[in-house]
Parts: sequence; structure tokens; C-alpha cells
Amino acid sequence: MDTAVVWNNINNRLTNFVLGKVKDSDLTKDIVQDVFLKVFTKIDTLKNDDKVVAWIYQIARNEIISHFRKTKNNILIKEIELTQTSNESLTSEVAKCLHPLIDSLPEKYKEALILADIEKIPQKEIAKRLNISYSGAKSRVQRGREMLKGTLEQCCTITTDVYGDILDYKIKRSCNDISDDCDINCN
Repeated sequence: MDTAVVWNNINNRLTNFVLGKVKDSDLTKDIVQDVFLKVFTKIDTLKNDDKVVAWIYQIARNEIISHFRKTKNNILIKEIELTQTSNESLTSEVAKCLHPLIDSLPEKYKEALILADIEKIPQKEIAKRLNISYSGAKSRVQRGREMLKGTLEQCCTITTDVYGDILDYKIKRSCNDISDDCDINCN
């Protein structure tokens, strides 16, 4: 594994992540530098190369916590410890593609998915609106979600944490092949 390439690919996102937690650009630079040093000196302790991004974010969280413990800042350390690496900008980058991908679904699945997941309408109400059984509505929503996931997986490999928050993504092929409105940029 080429650690320098991995670092270059996530450096901007990691910097934004740290800045979002510490709210100080100079401190952010210091913490990211400390993370950089730990990554390069401890890379041999990483057991699974596929988890390098999550490992780097864990080091960053630990460095942030260390800083606040040293300065005895009034920020809730527990809140930072519990914060997952869901980088809101990553989630929003991928989310930009969901609407065009939803639009590419067959109409009955598209309609059920929009009602359930965008408009947040209960599935019993969806069944009434679509004049289908409750189990039919549940199946239609679930099938729509599966189809959307399959379409998204055609263009991207997405790494999530246990809560479903996006940790990282890599493009397999351009989402533009699926939708002209999607322009995920991994850089």
C-alpha cells in the first residue's frame, strides 16, 4: 500500500473534518500534522489495508481528544469521542447523485421511494395513496431502495461506518454514465 497516495487522497477531507471539530485553522494544521506523523510512523501496525481511511480518522479523533484534554477546554470530550467520521461534505457529495438516480428507477418504485424516504410518509399512508396493500407498499419501498443501492454501487464503492455514515468513497466509473446530473469528484 502506498501510504503517500492514500494520504494525498484524504488530506483535504481530513483537514475539513478536524477544522469542523476544533474551529481553529492553525490548530487544525497542527493536529493534521500530528496525524500525518502517526500515520507514517505507525503504518506497520495496521492489520487490514482496506481499513486505512477509518484508521486515519480514528487517529485524528484521538489527536483532537488529546488536544482538548491537554488544554482542558470546556468542549464535551464525550461528544467528540462519539462523533463518527461521517464527513458531512462526503455525504452531501454522494447525496447530489441520489435524486437523478431515483429518477432513473421505474415509476412505481420511484414514487414509493420518494414518498417513504424523501417525504417521510408512513408506509401505511403510502399504501392508501397508491391503492395497494400495506405489505405491497412495504415491498415496493424495499425493492426501490435495493434498486437505488444497486445503481449507486454501479458507479461507486462506498465505505460506511456501523451507523451508515459515509467514511469514504471511490468511483468505479463515472456516475454520468447513469445520470448527467451527477458529478461526484473524488479529489
